[in-house]
Amino acid sequence: MKKMIQITMIVVVVAVIGAVAAFKLISNKMEVEARVYHADLNLAAAVQADTVKEGPFSKATQFLGAFTASREVSLASETTGKVISVGVQEGSRVSQGSLVAKLDDGVLQAELHSATASLDNAAGTLKRYEQAPNGVTQLQMDNARTQLLTSKAQIEQLKKQISQYTISAPFSGVITARNFDLGAVVSPGATLATLTDISSLKLEVNVPERYVAQFKNGMSIAVNTDVYPGTAFTGSVWMIASKADASHNYTIKVLVPNNAQHPLKAGMYGNVTVGNASAQQAMSIPRSALIGSARNPQVYVVENGVVRVRDIETGSGNATSVEILKGLRAGEVIVSGGLVNLTDGAKVSIK
Repeated sequence: MKKMIQITMIVVVVAVIGAVAAFKLISNKMEVEARVYHADLNLAAAVQADTVKEGPFSKATQFLGAFTASREVSLASETTGKVISVGVQEGSRVSQGSLVAKLDDGVLQAELHSATASLDNAAGTLKRYEQAPNGVTQLQMDNARTQLLTSKAQIEQLKKQISQYTISAPFSGVITARNFDLGAVVSPGATLATLTDISSLKLEVNVPERYVAQFKNGMSIAVNTDVYPGTAFTGSVWMIASKADASHNYTIKVLVPNNAQHPLKAGMYGNVTVGNASAQQAMSIPRSALIGSARNPQVYVVENGVVRVRDIETGSGNATSVEILKGLRAGEVIVSGGLVNLTDGAKVSIK
């Protein structure tokens, strides 16, 4: 009997715990659902709309990209040594061959003086042997010549080692980073500074495969940037990728000479435009009306105060509009603004 009572109590406790857990889970689910946005199909959403129409349309296509430095290199030491002279600061402009850092080469300089003295001695000995009328063996002559060549080789080796204790700029540019100070002991391969050349920059844009044929290596092209509105830079196509990425886009690099009056910087945005800029008759809509993806573009069409999602086929485009090939008719109304939280079948009121 006692054992039966214990079993009953255990069952009751487990049941209570299960009920509490279930209640908590249901409560949490209701709380989460309460926080999730649910569109009220009976409430009309205020949107902006445009009427699909056919008219003059420029098929020029604009591609946006970012500028990168034409050359950038990390300056490193080839040997171990203590910095005894610093030639640059962050942000300073340097010319080709300018001193970046000088390491202590005192020991090697002393060895060089000794090797130079040995060379002078070897040269003098050989000269005396050559001028001696007799008494000098062929072995002595050969040893003297060997000593002379050895001294020359030693000097060349020491000069090469000493040159590694001076780190210079390989080209003109700007020191964009400096990672050492006077007195620091550096090791081989450690990056001391970063040298960036922005006398010209590369604008990298990604171009879909249907447009890539409009670019040719070496072609001149106008480059614009929002930093200097109304100012066009002239660049040339420097590289066209031979392989597309997963989205079938090709990387194209445009080399743009920098301008002292309107200086460009790495990281700025720029754009190029290609295609037929003359106006032609075509059906178009604002780019802001597009939803979906690049492969499956869609729009919201307003029908009797309700929006319906419709698949469309797009053609060429420009900075503000895109050409419509299929899916829409002239006179239809599409939503071009206020698309946030809009769903298929929602009621709308046009501003």
